[in-house]
Amino acid sequence: MPKTGKPEVFLLAALLCWLPVSGAFALRTERFARFAPATGKTSYMEVAGGVASVKFSSGVSTSAAGAALAAAGFSLSGRPPLGGWYLVNLPEAVSVSHGLSALKGLSCVAEAEPDKVYRAKKVPDDPYLSRQYALPLVQAFGAWEYETGSSSRVTVAVIDSGIEGTHPEFAGKFSDSVSQFCDPGGDKEIGTDNSSCVAQAPTQACFHGTAVAGVAAAAGDNAIGVAGLSWGARLVSMKVFRDADCPDDCGSSACGTDDWAMADALGFLAARHNNASYGKIVANLSVGCPGCDCLGPMQAGVDAAVAAGMLIFAAAGNGADAVIDSPANCSGIIAVGATDAQDKLASFSSTDSTMAVKGLTAPGVAVYTTDLNGGYSSVSGTSFSSPLAAGLAALLWSAKPSYTAAQIFGLMKNSADDLGAQGPDRSFGWGRINALKAMRLALPGAKGSPGSGKAAAYPNPFRPKTQRLVSFTLSDALVGAGLEVKIYTSEGELVKKLTTLAWDGSNEAGAAAASGVYLFRVKTDKDSAVGKFALIR
Repeated sequence: MPKTGKPEVFLLAALLCWLPVSGAFALRTERFARFAPATGKTSYMEVAGGVASVKFSSGVSTSAAGAALAAAGFSLSGRPPLGGWYLVNLPEAVSVSHGLSALKGLSCVAEAEPDKVYRAKKVPDDPYLSRQYALPLVQAFGAWEYETGSSSRVTVAVIDSGIEGTHPEFAGKFSDSVSQFCDPGGDKEIGTDNSSCVAQAPTQACFHGTAVAGVAAAAGDNAIGVAGLSWGARLVSMKVFRDADCPDDCGSSACGTDDWAMADALGFLAARHNNASYGKIVANLSVGCPGCDCLGPMQAGVDAAVAAGMLIFAAAGNGADAVIDSPANCSGIIAVGATDAQDKLASFSSTDSTMAVKGLTAPGVAVYTTDLNGGYSSVSGTSFSSPLAAGLAALLWSAKPSYTAAQIFGLMKNSADDLGAQGPDRSFGWGRINALKAMRLALPGAKGSPGSGKAAAYPNPFRPKTQRLVSFTLSDALVGAGLEVKIYTSEGELVKKLTTLAWDGSNEAGAAAASGVYLFRVKTDKDSAVGKFALIR
């Protein structure tokens, strides 16, 4: 490779020297036995082969220790020490068990431990996961290492066209809640007082509510379909549309609801927020009235729910308007706009100056989710951005049940990726949600959890035809302003320069990058990191 004189090329060349370039990239592991004198039993764990971690004896310099190790056949790795611990390479073909015994016999070594192996535990086995580009984009896989929505009870209330309760993705999710039908209009089919809901098994007037529910809370790791962002959350269906008014595609002009029906639904939920059956309630309203003010019963219903401590999310609107829809503009509701797979504002997403105060964005273009008759489909609209944000709120509340609604929203807006003008703005609000950053903000003591390396790529290998995007995950020390991601071939040639943490597999000219090993360098105003991944066409 000709010399270019560019620092990045030399950095990447150095990376190639220590990162294996074979097709497998497999970490060599061994089964390590440990005897517990207290129980008299031997247990086994998985450790990295060929290395061990050591602390040197007091008063022994690094150079003196290095010389003593070399004389015994060991060598210090080039990795900087961490908290006084050094990584040591074992002699060729020496097992970890024998290597540790030899190290502990050296006077320069105070402590010696194996390098333990960690496996990702929260990547669900749902077969359509690769179609859900939104999940790696918002770094859901990293967030699931902390929480999947099951630690404490949170219920996502879908105030919509009803949920197909028999869909396999929702099995067991309605066991503690009582789904409702809140009839719209003055000529109610139930009662005559225009102010009540009645219990009804979760059923659908049309597909919309089922699709919304899947984005927020479809069951994960169940070997079928997709995964919701909070796949451990419970659901309650608050149907505010009539079956007779709505075809399956929700396309009829008669397929609508009104202020009172939604206010009734919110009132029902407010009375149950934080009880034993429902736990915390996160309500989602993927409905909209373009150009409408939030007044009267709608705002009153929101006020009651907010006073009870609920979180409410609503779709910003799909008209590309300069004002967001109602109820997203209601005081107390968090408005959610839509972004696409390239982290651009969706062409249809409505904007408003109030977004800068109480708005967020989330992927809402070609979102793969649950559909009627136990099926799945790809849908677009702020209707499907909103439940992604609601799912993140449910995930956070499950991890931090003592938090108030305001504190959960604070975690979300303070961890969002700033995509528009610097700071909150009318287009992106506080930014596009980032589940991993939000979870780390919520659980600062857990930052060293498995998989929180400095920079990593997911999925790896990356298959653009089915997975759409590869996402780059950063450690806390790297998170900062001025994000720049550069992707190189294994020979150090620049393929693509990015300002987001996701890549679609195309080069600077827009052509598809070929199969192979790619290196990436992430840089912010805080630090930089390098890594690699495989791309398979």
